[in-house]
Amino acid sequence: MPTVRRRLLHKVHCPHCWHTFRTEETLWVAAHPELRGDPLLSPDEPIRFLPSRFAVSGEALDEHGSRCQRLACPRCHLGIPPALMEHAIRIFSLVGSPGSGKSYFLAAAAWQMRQKLPTSFALAFADADPLCNRIISENEERLFLQDDPERLVYIEKTELAGAQYDSVQFDPGEPTLFPHPFLFTIRPMRDHVNGHGADVLSEVLCLYDNAGEHFLPGADTPNAPGTQHLARSKNLFMVFDPLQDVRFRASLRGKVADPQLGTSSRAFRQDVVLQEMVDRVRRYGGLSSDARVRQPLTVIVTKSDAWGPLLMPGVDISSDPYAAEARANGSRIGRVDKSRVEAVSAQVESIIRDAAPEFAAVVRDSSERVLYVPVSAIGSSPELDAGSGLLKVRPRDIRPSWVTVPFLYEFSRWGRIVGRVEDRSDEPMRGEAPGEEPHDGA
Repeated sequence: MPTVRRRLLHKVHCPHCWHTFRTEETLWVAAHPELRGDPLLSPDEPIRFLPSRFAVSGEALDEHGSRCQRLACPRCHLGIPPALMEHAIRIFSLVGSPGSGKSYFLAAAAWQMRQKLPTSFALAFADADPLCNRIISENEERLFLQDDPERLVYIEKTELAGAQYDSVQFDPGEPTLFPHPFLFTIRPMRDHVNGHGADVLSEVLCLYDNAGEHFLPGADTPNAPGTQHLARSKNLFMVFDPLQDVRFRASLRGKVADPQLGTSSRAFRQDVVLQEMVDRVRRYGGLSSDARVRQPLTVIVTKSDAWGPLLMPGVDISSDPYAAEARANGSRIGRVDKSRVEAVSAQVESIIRDAAPEFAAVVRDSSERVLYVPVSAIGSSPELDAGSGLLKVRPRDIRPSWVTVPFLYEFSRWGRIVGRVEDRSDEPMRGEAPGEEPHDGA
């Protein structure tokens, strides 16, 4: 039997409870059907254990001799994909008020990156754990893979509890809810300029879609520490929905016909949500109360299909600001037009500063590195479904715009896209591999 060699990190970062542990402390999930009833999870969950016996192929053997496949965190006992044993993790935290469009944005961005990263950047973008990504995959299917493109569909709002949260009972009868992560691997393909180093340049992208209510003041509690990933995040994404601002809605009436402009639409103080996010980053990260956060802050301005008329004539947000280039040796490389993205950012900032100056002021005071990106997850106005009273969309009309740009702009800063590290101050969370020094960027 051939020897299987894997480059393991010394330390692993749990994407559920954010505990850091040594690789040899990783638990395995029992495979035998009689070994159920994990004390931290539920009576139906297989027990977690630290193995002492292994098969020749490397799988742990549970106490009944069954070969095990799944791994788990030694603190929370929740499952972790094998990719985290080998590759650094980079956390992107997504913040926004209830109904701002976070789930639509994530579904559209994931779907587009699956298609555009391989073709435009020679990067493989795949699920690190299909089980972890089940919810976002279902949302992608709901929007983009419908048999009937005429049937109205929608994505349910992220709730404060339920399928997007995992319950762990550190103390009996007192469940702690952790947000469910979405985990993807990003790996240079063979024809990428850095394809020869795919084994050390691959990374795990970790995303969270918290309910907007988790970012309201007072919502973060010891038994629902849903947003503590903020301090560990390498990039902060603040979703700003102009249609939740009464001033934006007033300026758009008569210019666009969109049911979201109705007077019955709920308005939120999005500056309060942003301020709460920044305060938590400071608190969890041990920063002073007036310090700017270290992470880059990207303001994702959703529903650009509705508020786009406010942009200056000639501003193009319909075509992607990136393209693939072929090299003389046959390899490929993608280029992000960062100057174009930054020019659009400056104009969007100006629009928000005029319409919602208090929000723009909090943004300026929060981070040294700020980018505004206009996006539209569906590219058209939703329709009011008379039967349910909900706003829905027809799959035939879905045309996402710029949903990949917030990610690709940041990827370009740490070298994954352009093949060189432009800014090494933003390294992912990684553990040193045995006998090796950690590798930087791409």
